[in-house]
Amino acid sequence: MVVRKRNKSTKNFHEYLLAATYSIISLVMAHPSAPPPAGRMTLRNEGHYMRNKLKALGIPTPCLISISEDTIIEEYVEGGNLYEALANEEDKKIYCLAFQAGTLTGKLHNAGYVFADNKSQNYLVNFDKSLLRTDLGFIHKTNSIFAQSMDVASFLASVIDFKQYQYEMIEKGFRDGYVSEVRRNFPYLYIVLRNLLSFGFASNQSTMIQNMTKGPETTKQKEKN
Repeated sequence: MVVRKRNKSTKNFHEYLLAATYSIISLVMAHPSAPPPAGRMTLRNEGHYMRNKLKALGIPTPCLISISEDTIIEEYVEGGNLYEALANEEDKKIYCLAFQAGTLTGKLHNAGYVFADNKSQNYLVNFDKSLLRTDLGFIHKTNSIFAQSMDVASFLASVIDFKQYQYEMIEKGFRDGYVSEVRRNFPYLYIVLRNLLSFGFASNQSTMIQNMTKGPETTKQKEKN
């Protein structure tokens, strides 16, 4: 079985809009950063060269069957995307899945690259509960604090409408996985960016607000107790 991804007619417009928004936010945050790729450059990232580079870094991706200007065909991954898996797994597995996402993000940052669009829906869950990274178009080379913070923020914003105890477990797992690779905490801009991005991700506004008002010290205090 395979997955066929067809480019929509508005794809290029949305990519350039995202790139422009990304740059504007970086300026507002006083951390000007180069925008992620757009147009043909995103298609190049989906090819074998980037997948082989990620494989060498220990970041698995679905097998690429074929790629053209308007269609990408990848292997089918039976476990679905990570957001769906987190919504349906038991607590211990939620932590383990989030930990894996954190380690993969950390590995990429150690190599001087960022995903740019690091939402949980861009991870796929294999039959053995291992993760694969898909939707590679926005990957680019940078050590920018803003760009790395955006990776952390986009992941956490994409799960911000989970129940509070689940969100805390996901955040802790993702943090622990990330720290295990980079040997330091999240880049400091992530909280502001997470809260900003959450308005575009969350479907449950009340739960989103509860999780947004939870600072990083909450989890640390619980660990001490």
